[in-house]
Amino acid sequence: MTVYISTSDKYVHLLKPFSFLFNRFWSETQPVVVLGYKEPDFDLPDNFSFVSMGVSRNDPQEWSTGLREYFSSIDDEWFIYGTEDMFLVQAVNLESMTQLTQYMEHPDVGRISLTNDGMMKDCTVVDGNLIELTQDTDYRLSCIYSAWNREYMLRYLQPEMSPWEFEVQGTEEAKQDGYRILGLTDNFPIYLSLAIRRGNFDSLDFRVDNEYHRSLDRSIIDEMVAEGLI
Repeated sequence: MTVYISTSDKYVHLLKPFSFLFNRFWSETQPVVVLGYKEPDFDLPDNFSFVSMGVSRNDPQEWSTGLREYFSSIDDEWFIYGTEDMFLVQAVNLESMTQLTQYMEHPDVGRISLTNDGMMKDCTVVDGNLIELTQDTDYRLSCIYSAWNREYMLRYLQPEMSPWEFEVQGTEEAKQDGYRILGLTDNFPIYLSLAIRRGNFDSLDFRVDNEYHRSLDRSIIDEMVAEGLI
């Protein structure tokens, strides 16, 4: 399953640490397609490819327009989506990933949360450590790492929406739509940090999202500094 990562001209430099951590904690053979505008002026790893969605207007609302056009053109029934400031901070749990991918065969499943994000919403435990978000919870749609049914995403990914509008306005439309949004109570496939807080590029945040007492190992941060990645 392909991982799609969106970026913007302002954030494209984050692909340096992002790709380093991705290959450290996931795999150097996992295909990653970066969807952006201006191509980076540095080399990406061999498992990364870059697709330009045109010339950026530097407008947050252009975010959905290019993505909708691209995702409408591919054949993937399911894919993983995230953004370039979501840094992996520990090894991906491939066993949990496999556990969740079996639900992609269910036609009523629209999105599968791959992080602890699902546990932050109103949800119920439906089987073991499997959870399902309620039909009326906030943020049924989320840009945090998830596996998406392509048609389900396109249903709410309308042109000229910022990520925030997709999550908030899209969720209002997605409430009571009958589709299942799944996740886990623990042993999440992905643990990440949201590296950019309030637009601050000078101090990257390496704390585990929603588990702020934990962080990326300091030795790895030092390694990225030494290699000029951050």
